[in-house]
Amino acid sequence: MNRRTLIALCIAACLVVSLGGLAVASAQAHRLVWRECGDGLRCAELVVPVDWADPGGPRTSVHVAKLPATGRSIGPLVVNFGGPGTSTSMLRPSSDPDLPPELPALLKELRGRFDVVAIDPRGLSEPRSGRAVSCAEPAASPFGLISARTRRDWDTHAARNAAHQESCRKTVRSAWYGLTSWNVAHDLDALRAALGQERLRYAGNSYGTVYAQAYLELFPQRVGRMYFDGTADHTQPELEPWLRNYALTQERHLTLFRDWCARRADCALHGRDAGRAWDELVARARRAPLPASAGRTVHEGPLYAGAVKGMNPALWPLFATAIRKALDGDAANFLTELAPDRGGSSVGEDSLCNDFMPALPTYEEFQGIEAGLREIAPRFGWIEGRYELGRCWGRAGGASWAPHPLRVKDLPPVLFAIGELDNNTNHLGQLHVAEQIPSARVLWHGDGHASWAGNTCLRRHVHAYLTEGVLPGRGTRCPAERIHRVGK
Repeated sequence: MNRRTLIALCIAACLVVSLGGLAVASAQAHRLVWRECGDGLRCAELVVPVDWADPGGPRTSVHVAKLPATGRSIGPLVVNFGGPGTSTSMLRPSSDPDLPPELPALLKELRGRFDVVAIDPRGLSEPRSGRAVSCAEPAASPFGLISARTRRDWDTHAARNAAHQESCRKTVRSAWYGLTSWNVAHDLDALRAALGQERLRYAGNSYGTVYAQAYLELFPQRVGRMYFDGTADHTQPELEPWLRNYALTQERHLTLFRDWCARRADCALHGRDAGRAWDELVARARRAPLPASAGRTVHEGPLYAGAVKGMNPALWPLFATAIRKALDGDAANFLTELAPDRGGSSVGEDSLCNDFMPALPTYEEFQGIEAGLREIAPRFGWIEGRYELGRCWGRAGGASWAPHPLRVKDLPPVLFAIGELDNNTNHLGQLHVAEQIPSARVLWHGDGHASWAGNTCLRRHVHAYLTEGVLPGRGTRCPAERIHRVGK
């Protein structure tokens, strides 16, 4: 989920307006041939143009899976849960620790009224479909620029991403030119038509909301009920304001982490100011590398990289323990439990960069941006700029769909759920999107990212909206539920 771009707003506007007339093309019904594919699912391949700007050109396919309703179905609900994993694989029983443990209960509830239909974006699919794309060269770790000390480090990171991008381009061949959410929105409309629906009923989480933003612009007359959960802001045409929202959110999260630790007797830093403990650890690392077990050391970069992971509320207990142990003389947890993720081999980051950063700032331009972030978020939040840029640094060319303000009107009511603890798709950006949709209703809740499955109050309101069209009253707020379980 991540975006940024210095593409001019006028260019983005011309792109959407000039291609908007193609909306009719994607309404043509595409036949779905359903087959049993295990775990009670039925699967199909939706054949679509590589690029909806050229509907008569090369074709590709996207993977679709359906969980049939267990009760009397009122129609299909199309879902895209974002990541990790793919949406079709999330319909299967899973022991994946990264998935919300409450997801099976949510699916069971939805199946009582809907045929739940998941669609995977281009190039991403569950392994058993045979459609998953694996690129020959792995991408650089998105955490890589956090540890970069010299210009050579930046160049090395860029070279890894460029090699990954080139290997992906060779792997997917002509399909490479359609890897944007603009095209996925057309795929969604083709799926709507194939399902025999006049209007699309859709629930999107995280990156699934980027597809939904495109759909609102392209097919307003076909919007039914649309639910946005953990919205990724694709409406900022410039990089710096977009990054500023992330930096401010992460800086605030350091304070929230401190307050959480003060309330929890089982927090490893309970009884001391956890925020100041972090400041002390950073000061030590700037003076000299921190000692770790087995003769290792931890520099400032890996320390910040571990903190970016640990600032997720679900990992606060691990983060607190890592800080305490490091202050006591062993920073090894920043190399193990909070170690940076490695770069992957999928085309997922390529699609993200095509959507959010088809043009990159220069190294010198970013130094100026980072200086501004340090001013507003000096303790921790400033590092978010390097994290977000690290996903795309070194990539160039390919398809593009640049961020731009939403241009929507005459939409039915749209429901947004915004988590006050969401630092994945920050709450400032989420509200920025919702405020551009006159018919939007915002439901605030006290939990973090992707909490639809785990917050019963949120589930109740979303279910009422999706099934009956009943919106929560203005000003309704669901209390935190998931955060109270952190550490238990």
